[in-house]
Amino acid sequence: MPEIWLQYGKTDIALDIRFENLYKEIIPTFTPLQEDQFSSKLQDVPLSENSLVIVLSSSKATKQVLSSLVDTATGKGVNEITIVTLPKLKGFIDIQNDNNYSSSLLSASDLVSLTGTIAKFEKTVFLSHSAYDPLFGFEGTPTHVLRNFMDDKMSEAFSLRTNDLPSPGIISEPYRLALSVCKDIEAMSIEIVGNSNSISDIYCGSIEESFTKSSSKLIENSGVEEHRVKSAIISPGSDLLYHTTLTQSLNCLWNSVHILSDHGTAILLGESSGGLGSKALEMFVEGRTDVSLLRENGKYVEGQEHVMFLEAMREKYDFGIISTLPEYYLKTKLGLKTFDSLKQVLTNLLLRYGKNHKVSVLSDARYTSPRSGIGIDNELKHP
Repeated sequence: MPEIWLQYGKTDIALDIRFENLYKEIIPTFTPLQEDQFSSKLQDVPLSENSLVIVLSSSKATKQVLSSLVDTATGKGVNEITIVTLPKLKGFIDIQNDNNYSSSLLSASDLVSLTGTIAKFEKTVFLSHSAYDPLFGFEGTPTHVLRNFMDDKMSEAFSLRTNDLPSPGIISEPYRLALSVCKDIEAMSIEIVGNSNSISDIYCGSIEESFTKSSSKLIENSGVEEHRVKSAIISPGSDLLYHTTLTQSLNCLWNSVHILSDHGTAILLGESSGGLGSKALEMFVEGRTDVSLLRENGKYVEGQEHVMFLEAMREKYDFGIISTLPEYYLKTKLGLKTFDSLKQVLTNLLLRYGKNHKVSVLSDARYTSPRSGIGIDNELKHP
């Protein structure tokens, strides 16, 4: 009997499953960079004494690159680098606890004006870990900028979607808008490509160039082509942030949903110790809005896409979750079946689909986009 360990919040939990009931564990095929390659990628990043680094991700890879970036700069005699991160990442990115850098760790709440802040520094570098995004197709510096600093452009991006279905790994009009907006920002970006445990590549350059290259590399390494399946158990991976709220975990569900056949079942590991994680989900479960009101509002509300996706896909698929959130929110308001353990999940799936049913497992869904019945090469169309 194989034993597969899946991340759930801060812990790992075991899926004890018989060989005959396991279809496969779907894992992205990243080839890690060698140490000398890793260092050489950052040598030409032009940091000076008056430089700003804006950290937009909180993965292990982001911390590793940030540490190496500052070490490289220090080795060149640069001793004062201002490092800024988003408020939601402050508990996950704290380099002062790791090394004695001559740097300042600030909150992005201090950034009243992004362009105004950038203008105060000689050089500005954004740092992101590329992943999939159900609205933009891909996540990176341009999408983080829109989501965190440009409410009006975020509303425009949301209005450009063609339907209410998730589209991870697809170049779309929201993606193109994010790229076009960032063309005028006087900064460069570092985009990391990899999974929860390794770095496959690092792209440094203009925001547009880095993000375009990282998107291509991501789909090349993690756009796994598979047969459609009746069921999948999904874990975001080993980066803690993506377990802390339902909003973060749902991104991983949308990355994986296209592998399901009609009326298939996806079970998400979403501990969500930090709560729902977005304004739209909070408003929806508290009865302060509904899908029609969100559509008519005209302005994007944080997390709005998740409400839309759940509403649009609930008739085609069954969604379940293991979580610490109240069952009333999950089951009654969001229509998610709730489970107490992986054992209970497996029992339920075998009862529904038969004792010989085979279950797929996605253990690093943040950086995996399984596709079925679609040619992956045709999915990624460059802007």
